[in-house]
Amino acid sequence: MDTIKVEEFYTVLLESTQLIKDDLDSTFIEAFIETGENIIDNGEIQIENNLPKPETRDKLKKLYDSLSVDDLSLEEKKKAIQMMLINTVKEERLQVNHQPTPDGIGVILSYFIELFYDKDEALHLADLSVGSGNLLYTLFTTLFSNNSKIKLTGVDNDELLISLASTVSGLLNIPIQLMHQDALQPLLLDPVDVMVSDLPIGYYPKDVESDAFQTGFEEGYSYSHYLLIEQGFNYLKENGYAFYLLPTNVFESEEVKSLLQYVHSVGHVQAIIHMPHEWFSSPKSRKSLFIVQKKGNKSKQVSEVLVSTVPSLNDQNAFKEFILDIKEWKKEQQI
Repeated sequence: MDTIKVEEFYTVLLESTQLIKDDLDSTFIEAFIETGENIIDNGEIQIENNLPKPETRDKLKKLYDSLSVDDLSLEEKKKAIQMMLINTVKEERLQVNHQPTPDGIGVILSYFIELFYDKDEALHLADLSVGSGNLLYTLFTTLFSNNSKIKLTGVDNDELLISLASTVSGLLNIPIQLMHQDALQPLLLDPVDVMVSDLPIGYYPKDVESDAFQTGFEEGYSYSHYLLIEQGFNYLKENGYAFYLLPTNVFESEEVKSLLQYVHSVGHVQAIIHMPHEWFSSPKSRKSLFIVQKKGNKSKQVSEVLVSTVPSLNDQNAFKEFILDIKEWKKEQQI
C-alpha cells in the first residue's frame, strides 16, 4: 500500500467535502456523498440552484483534477475512505447503531468466513443492517476482490446511510445490491450463503405479531437484534453460516436464553468470539462475534462450542497461535 497515495486521496475527499458542506450549508455526511458522486462522475460537479458557487466550483475542480482514482489500488481507496468514515462519526456525532464497523473487526470476521468457505466459490453475502456498507466492503477487499462470482446485498431503512453505502461502493467499484427498506418486513431477497451484520442494539419501535417472529416478546417492544437474527435465518440457505457482531454483555443477560432457544430450534450455535479488549473504550462497549449455522443435511452442532478471545493484534505470535487453535478446533469438531 502506498501511504502517500492514500493521504492524497483522503485529502481530496476531506477538503472537497468541507468546501461543499460550507457552501451548501449541508451536513458533513451529505457533503461527503455529493463529493463522492462528483468523483465517480469523473469530476463533473453537480449544480443545483447555482450552488456550489462558481468560486467553490473552481476549487473543487482543482482538487478533482489533482487526483487519478484509477491509479489507486482497492486497498488504498478503502483506507482513505475508512479515514473519511471516522471523520464522519466525529463530525455528525453518529449514534452507536449508525457508526461504521471498524476495518479491524471486519478483518477478524474475514478469518472466520475463510475458515468455513472457499474465497473463490460463488457466494451470496447479505447484511440486513448494512449502514454505510463498511463491513461488507471490508470483507470484499480482504477476501473476495478477485472473485467475480461474489454477490453482495445490503438492506437498511436509513435513507442517508443507504446513499452513503451506494456512494462508497461506487468509489471502490464494488458491485452491491442495496435495498432501502425495513429489514424486518418481507424482503425480495435471493437465498443467502453467508449472513453478516454488526447488529443495531435496542428495541424495534413497532409491535411484532407473535406468529411472525418467535423471538418477539409477548409484551412490549421486542429487541431488534433478536428479530434481525431470526430474519437472517429466514433468508439463509440450509447449512449456511451467519456471523453477527453483538455487545459482549448481551451474552450475559437473562433474556439471551430465549434467543439461544430459538437458534437451537432452527440451527446451531458454533462459536462466540470476543474481540480484543483494547479496541473498546469500556467493557460495556466491547463486542463479540456470534457464529451460528442453519440446520441442513450437512450441518451439525459442535460438541464443544468455541468460546475464545482474540488476542491483541500487536502480538503477532499470539494471533498466529490463535488462528491455528481455531483451525484445530474446526478439524476436531469435523465441521
